[in-house]
Amino acid sequence: MTGPGFGQTSLFPPEPAPDPLLCWLWLANTLGAGSSHAGRVLDVFGGAQEAWENRDSDAFRKAVGSPAFARANLPDNTPAHYWAFARRCAARNIRILPYDDPDYPLAFSRIPDMPLVLYCTGDPLWLNEPGAVGMVGSRRPTEYGLQAAADLGSGLAKNGAIIVSGLADGLDSAGHRAAVKENCPTIGVLGVPIDRTYPASNRELRKKIEQKGCVISEYPPESGPVGPNGFLQRNRLIAALSSALVVVEAQEKSGTMSTVNHAERYGKPVFVVPGSIYSPNSAGTNALLQEGRAKAVCKPSDLFGVLGLRGAAAPAVVRSAPDPMSETERRVLACIGPKAKGVEELGAASGLPTGLLLGTLMKLELAGRVTCLPGKRYILR
Repeated sequence: MTGPGFGQTSLFPPEPAPDPLLCWLWLANTLGAGSSHAGRVLDVFGGAQEAWENRDSDAFRKAVGSPAFARANLPDNTPAHYWAFARRCAARNIRILPYDDPDYPLAFSRIPDMPLVLYCTGDPLWLNEPGAVGMVGSRRPTEYGLQAAADLGSGLAKNGAIIVSGLADGLDSAGHRAAVKENCPTIGVLGVPIDRTYPASNRELRKKIEQKGCVISEYPPESGPVGPNGFLQRNRLIAALSSALVVVEAQEKSGTMSTVNHAERYGKPVFVVPGSIYSPNSAGTNALLQEGRAKAVCKPSDLFGVLGLRGAAAPAVVRSAPDPMSETERRVLACIGPKAKGVEELGAASGLPTGLLLGTLMKLELAGRVTCLPGKRYILR
């Protein structure tokens, strides 16, 4: 039988599902930045809306831990609570990138402590472009370090690399400035809320970065001071976003070395600029060489192979903003990791017909996003 009332389990209509973006904001705020539980929550529930709907379950408690479970069930912590905040972000041209956004970096989806929400100023399309190289080092560099960062950064940017760094004093800024000088894209990863620039002296540099590249942070606008831990958390994102990490100068005990540790954890190759044995600023980089944890880089072309760059026989062409990826391309890329996979394996993982899969792989290869190895096995570039 059909008609009003039949099949209805309640006198009241079901509560409408909250906006997906607001669910992501709720979940990210509930877990907190850099949470080691982020990947586990996604494994269990698949997305933020599903997590919200199961927030009072034992499965949710086990996935997020007791402190986050308590925060998730506070009366004033609901997706609707973030509606006005999202409107203010839009008014300030701060793009909110949740985990399921097409412009969210695929590179972050492969680390267990990924940020569930990113905040971005500038053009987020660069976040999924191939050829990203992290360039980090001392905040108090020598003239040698500054010159090396300028020469390497300029040469790499002109040949298609995207410099990724932390927009901090010293060698981070030197890498960004080298790319900006060549009118090439560069990505700044902040360790402070997205509506702040630290140091304040880099505000003009940030504006130039946003004109051609972008700046991202996992810390929302209008939030309080993050403290030193914010910069250490930021370092994992620089390492994850980069296909390779270049350390120009670093002392043995420094924040830069934490970025190296993250790069090693993610299986990213590490390169260092050899320095004077008498310079404390090169003690860390020289030790990485001595221990076999890094390779030496002396000129930009030393990195062309690992970044998939061909080099410039003719004058470099200034890169224009990339085209957005299709949902099918993102689906295939999400199935490809640092370990090469064959067509059959990718077909099973993606659920795509073989013809569509092969066509998509060809597009990704031509775009420089994947490399085809012998035996028709594909790996991220």
